[in-house]
Amino acid sequence: MLKHVNSASRLYSILEEVMQQKGSSQVLDVWAKQFGIENSSATKKSRAVSERLGWMQRELESLRVQMIATSFSESLYAQALAHAEEALSTLLLPAQWNSVQQYLKPENFVSLNYCVEILPDEESQVSEEELEDIRAQVRSLAEMLVSSKLPVRLRMLVAHHIELINKALEEYPIAGAKALREAARTGLGEIIEVKEEIKANKDSPEIGKLESAWKRVNEVTDTALKAEKLSQLAQNAWAAIQNLI
Repeated sequence: MLKHVNSASRLYSILEEVMQQKGSSQVLDVWAKQFGIENSSATKKSRAVSERLGWMQRELESLRVQMIATSFSESLYAQALAHAEEALSTLLLPAQWNSVQQYLKPENFVSLNYCVEILPDEESQVSEEELEDIRAQVRSLAEMLVSSKLPVRLRMLVAHHIELINKALEEYPIAGAKALREAARTGLGEIIEVKEEIKANKDSPEIGKLESAWKRVNEVTDTALKAEKLSQLAQNAWAAIQNLI
């Protein structure tokens, strides 16, 4: 088990897992399997995989910036990070899997593991049970929306918030709890914009379920984040909105 939870540990875990893939499969198909992308056309699959590789590249850049800020020599990890960047390139998607494997050698994983231990422990791991609880609330909300009598603008808002939360859940293994935090902040801003309409429909089951889902997202996020002193800002802001409506 990796010692810390940070950008390096998340990248290490995903790359180590995907390297278990064998055979001469197309790179696109290997990443799609890793990310759980199924039953999609080639175009949709490529778009979804590219998006997730982009998330990983963003974490890799965060890792690089954090390591440069340490007192460790860049030569100790620069090549491993450069190879990881090559492995995550979307240009390789049409190629065979060995095109990625060539960049992920054992020595690169050793360097990444050192980065895991050098960088601070950013957060605690969110359990699969907690994530599934959020998924279940979102599924319930989506089912309610099918026969909803809410005004069109609010139905569109709820639908968009379902997308926000689902995307954050997909991004969580790559970006950690900050993916959930950013989704909550976006959702909060949108709710402020329509607070009068929400107030007029505050007794609807859909609004109640939306509030419940966001509360759960924020509870999980606030528990997971450890380094950020303002991690409860979103939770407090949602409580303020509840008072307004």
